[in-house]
Amino acid sequence: MNRNRKPHSPPPRRQRGVATLLIVLVVGLAVSVTVAATVYSLRGTQSRQLTTHSATAAQAAAWRGVEALRLYLLQLNKAELEALQGPVQGMGALGVRSAAIVGVAPHGVDRYRVNATVTGEAGVGSALTTATVEVVYDVGPGAGGPGVPPVCASLPPAPMVFNGNLDYSGGKLDVTNSTTYENIVVAGNLTVGGGSSARISGCMKGDVKLSGGGITDNGHIYSEGSIQIDGMGNPSGTTLWGRNVNIGNGVSGGNYVAVKAGAYVVTVHNGDQAIGTSEVGGRLIASTVTGGIPWTTGTVLPAASGRVVVTLADGSQFLLDMGKVAIDDATGAVSGAAAAAELLAGAEDSQLPDALEFRSTAITGGDAGLYTLIIGQLWGHRVSVKGWSGKYDTLWGNGDIDIVSGTIGSLLGGGNLDVNDVSVGGSGRVAGSINKPVANVLAGQAGTSPGLPGLPYCDARVKPIDADNYKGMANYIFESVGGQPQLTIQHVKRADGSSIDGVYPLKNPSAAQLQVLQELMTCNNTNDKGCLNVRQSDGSWLLHGVNKMPAGVLWFDAKLTVDGTSTNLLNTLVNRGDIALTGSGHGDLVAPNFAGAAAVCGGAFYPANLCADRDSFVTWENPNDLDDEGNPRVYTGLPIANTAVVSEEDATMAGWTIKGSVLLGKKLFTNGATVTIQGSLTVGSNERSDTTISAGGIAVDVPDGDGSLNVVPVCSAGNPAIPAGPANASVLWSRYL
Repeated sequence: MNRNRKPHSPPPRRQRGVATLLIVLVVGLAVSVTVAATVYSLRGTQSRQLTTHSATAAQAAAWRGVEALRLYLLQLNKAELEALQGPVQGMGALGVRSAAIVGVAPHGVDRYRVNATVTGEAGVGSALTTATVEVVYDVGPGAGGPGVPPVCASLPPAPMVFNGNLDYSGGKLDVTNSTTYENIVVAGNLTVGGGSSARISGCMKGDVKLSGGGITDNGHIYSEGSIQIDGMGNPSGTTLWGRNVNIGNGVSGGNYVAVKAGAYVVTVHNGDQAIGTSEVGGRLIASTVTGGIPWTTGTVLPAASGRVVVTLADGSQFLLDMGKVAIDDATGAVSGAAAAAELLAGAEDSQLPDALEFRSTAITGGDAGLYTLIIGQLWGHRVSVKGWSGKYDTLWGNGDIDIVSGTIGSLLGGGNLDVNDVSVGGSGRVAGSINKPVANVLAGQAGTSPGLPGLPYCDARVKPIDADNYKGMANYIFESVGGQPQLTIQHVKRADGSSIDGVYPLKNPSAAQLQVLQELMTCNNTNDKGCLNVRQSDGSWLLHGVNKMPAGVLWFDAKLTVDGTSTNLLNTLVNRGDIALTGSGHGDLVAPNFAGAAAVCGGAFYPANLCADRDSFVTWENPNDLDDEGNPRVYTGLPIANTAVVSEEDATMAGWTIKGSVLLGKKLFTNGATVTIQGSLTVGSNERSDTTISAGGIAVDVPDGDGSLNVVPVCSAGNPAIPAGPANASVLWSRYL
């Protein structure tokens, strides 16, 4: 078997005979098989318990073969696993007469069901006895050999991401300790009202309406739509940038770094051919302008920063980073676009031409209206200042400027200027007329135009959640099989290093299985030792009155409710359905990496895929992420263990402290006390979901206080450079033949 097969080599031939590899596995197998013999269960109409059927030496030999074959399956990658078929050689030293792979079939995402038969024998001559076991394994293949399968590890675009509209009118909406990221990203409209104060800074795909309360100092609100502020206390040091920006009467005295609005609507050309459209910032090249003042049509010399979306005639879309292209200052020609573009939509082989030109046909937005403020840079197409005694260091209007009163450092206008009582301390030039003389301002200046700031691009993209993708990383899998509740344990060891992996029926477990379960967990305020009754009649799962729960990743196949705990849960909770964290008495939910290696790896049971040893977490490196010396950065703790909640559906939360990131496929509902998350929150990964916060609320604290999310990469999409822990294989079903 060739694990180093080249990517384009022919498919592997059907494997018949794996003696060499299996002989290696024989060493030290006796101890592990003894442990395995106490935990495997047999289910279905012919289910039996291994402990009552291993009395003969032949049966024991057969189960040694079952375990040896399971260990072998852990060594195979996906291609090698799919190629398995036929007899397996090399287990004679274990007392195995024969073993064969009967079939391999996909089951779920990157998982397989492997059917096999194993025959053990004992004795000689007339005393020779045999025992045959038919077994079905559930296998999640690794990368082959000592390698590990790929797993997700990506950074969210912000500590708070809402894939839909966000309406906030009460409770709490705070992000603290984040300085290098957007605080909040909203894929729809943001509405803040009801006197609420939101400590946020970020970007929105839709419109922004702020009234009452306020927003964080020294931050920004960027919107691809329009920004409207009414009756809100002004922050200090904030930047507003949108399609239009209007600040209503009664909002005065604030100190803004900048207020910017408007962009050119352009056709995108490749040579003489128009290939698409976009909206960009920059200024028009005078020799290309057509029409009178203010200038609106002509070739754009685009801004050499920011990102713009280019939509081609066939509907494909590209995100173009203007900071990575070359721009000819004389002609506005753009080169290097192909390498600087990212495909947003369209066929995978779609490509943006390398050479582009932007030709303006109209203006989009550009209204910048306010009353009395202090602003470093005020820039739009139509600028209107209706209040008195404001101060504007730089005031640029691509079109007309209408200002009642204020002090201006420098002024540049591409249209007419209408003033009442204005003082310009520096230079002032306008292309059109002035209604009355203003010192230091010249009218009728041909070729005068400041251009437009363009629009911010709000990256609100989310990656879908599929709970099955994390099943192979889980330590405790709660699911209903054949209508019966079942717990599969994988990658879990006792303190002495012995494995407890296996399938545990929660209804009528064997004595040996019950002992393990009772050592692991206790529910219902100590009345349910082993948590045998966590599955409800509707198929959901209820962790009520939890007194003891092992550290690691818990996976559920349906809705999960956590209702009261007398201890902290040192877990990642993954589930296909909804999740509810109720407001009754409870400890905290702490993702394993946040709990620390001593608590997670040093207990009576520990998740072996998360822990390198009893004192430390595993480490991994990404060859695409290099340090200053060109070496791959080494990270500690698998990414899945940085995540506290992964749910495909909705979540209802009240009053919890959650240490670790939260990923939700659909909606978030808050009620009762505030939920505090140390990590990040993503809402609506699987479908656009509107969120309303009117009570309780959410506070997100970025760990370490360094403004960086690097300490909490989260699971969302695969990266083959990043590990998930070992491959996994467990006995799913078995019977004697």
